[in-house]
Amino acid sequence: MNQSIEVIIPVHDPARPLARGLRSVLGQRAELAALGVDLVVTVVCHNLAVAAFTDSLPSYLVADDAVAWLPCLDGSNSPAGPRNTALAASSATFLCFLDSDDYLEPGALAAWWRAAQEPQAAAVIAPLRTPEGSILRTPRIRPSKPAVLDPVRDGLAYRSLPFGLLRRQALLGCGFGYAEGIPVGEDLEATLKLWFRGGRIVYPYGAPAYQQTDDSGPERVTSTLRPLAEEFQWLDAMVQAPWLREATLRERRSIAVKLMRIHGIGSLLRRGQLTGPEAEAAWSEAEKKAWQNISRHLTDMAGGELAALSRKDAQLSREAAKANNAQQLRAAVVRHGQAGRMDELVTEQPLVLLSHDSVLRHYFYEQLRQQRRVFSLR
Repeated sequence: MNQSIEVIIPVHDPARPLARGLRSVLGQRAELAALGVDLVVTVVCHNLAVAAFTDSLPSYLVADDAVAWLPCLDGSNSPAGPRNTALAASSATFLCFLDSDDYLEPGALAAWWRAAQEPQAAAVIAPLRTPEGSILRTPRIRPSKPAVLDPVRDGLAYRSLPFGLLRRQALLGCGFGYAEGIPVGEDLEATLKLWFRGGRIVYPYGAPAYQQTDDSGPERVTSTLRPLAEEFQWLDAMVQAPWLREATLRERRSIAVKLMRIHGIGSLLRRGQLTGPEAEAAWSEAEKKAWQNISRHLTDMAGGELAALSRKDAQLSREAAKANNAQQLRAAVVRHGQAGRMDELVTEQPLVLLSHDSVLRHYFYEQLRQQRRVFSLR
């Protein structure tokens, strides 16, 4: 029996460049067929009739037998619903989620499929080409280029998007599913659960990439600055999740440090860099309390301390928890931006200076990754 790959493309706006994404996938059909792999593309039509999308496409794409059109009328603007709908309906060996404004480079699916075979991988993490043309340097893979990635030692928490090739049985086995009913962050817990509990995870060194673009336009949901409690609603559910509670302390620390460093500190910087009336509205007593709750969640997740944070990140987190107004937060963000190189690299606790999660270790590994071309394409 042939293996199969199903590429799932959720789309909610007929103006998106859906034809480009479809062509990028269907153009790989012959190469996959030569490997004995069947290809299916499922376009999930979110909150609009199928005709709203097919009417604007070339007829040969609409009529292609490999393309299925799946309606999802859930009344929500979250991408979680259509992705979960397609996952529940799928019977493919592997799934690949593709945003409607992105596309796959030629040969990507076959290369990723090959990478999944020998170790029977649960997932192949796609090389991700940014709109600027560079390959995203995540996850934080060891310079030795391991065949199977270790969730902690290879920093899998730093890849927040499940782009690549995902074995459907592994998704079902770990309970993978996008969080519905929250405005942003619907894929964070699902992706972490897959990387840490799904099985063997691999990276296809030198393979063609998943291409992100800037074609999503101003409607993109995640571009809106929301109240902190709303922006981090995903965290309230995650800290209660049985799989995370049962994870080792080492795993929980790796996840918590990443969430604080990228999502937490990032949210403070966005607010502290605002000016004018927008800045005043971005920080209040409610925001301070929300930040205290977020910080407490992440500290508890890490076993009581986030020791691997750099000195400047740890200081900003503490100052935000005490900031009574936008001016105080802005001053803390300015100090963070003016911190010296040592405050960026060094931790407050010397014993964790070279831990897997430390900035200094990451900086040293980055030099080796470049020398050994971990993220270079053939």
